[in-house]
Amino acid sequence: MYGSGAPLWGNGESLSAPANKHGGADGSGGGSYKSYQDSGAVDSRLPRQGNAYMYRAPTLEGGTYQEQQSHLVEDSLKTNYEAEGTAAAVLSQMTTQRYQLKAAHDDVWEMREATEKAKRELADMHAKSRKKKQRLQMIIAVLAVTDTFLLLRLLRCGGSFFCG
Repeated sequence: MYGSGAPLWGNGESLSAPANKHGGADGSGGGSYKSYQDSGAVDSRLPRQGNAYMYRAPTLEGGTYQEQQSHLVEDSLKTNYEAEGTAAAVLSQMTTQRYQLKAAHDDVWEMREATEKAKRELADMHAKSRKKKQRLQMIIAVLAVTDTFLLLRLLRCGGSFFCG
């Protein structure tokens, strides 16, 4: 059993005051302990201050002061273990999400690198295409000048390539 002696708070009254009891219609509660966590998330019997619900201490019913304190400690340990389990599950999910985010970040980085590489390759291809186009334009110009020269020669020489 945990705790001993009289409570150190207030005027020595127990927390199992009639306002905090759950149970039978007479308010006796049948001598059993009811945790405030087991009462549900939102209870219409909870005192309210504005839109917020006020804290209500756990109900301690029946038994000696030491038994009531033992129940409180047991309930606290149970809550602690539940919270620890929940925290471990949340940590596991967060770790999984961290690795997913890291993988997504790495994928985005690889995509940026691939995009930059494609951009450079397209610029190189465009430059090569421009050079080929200029080269072809020069060949066309040379052939046009040659054809013009040959046409003039044909006209000058009377239909023969050789003037004589």
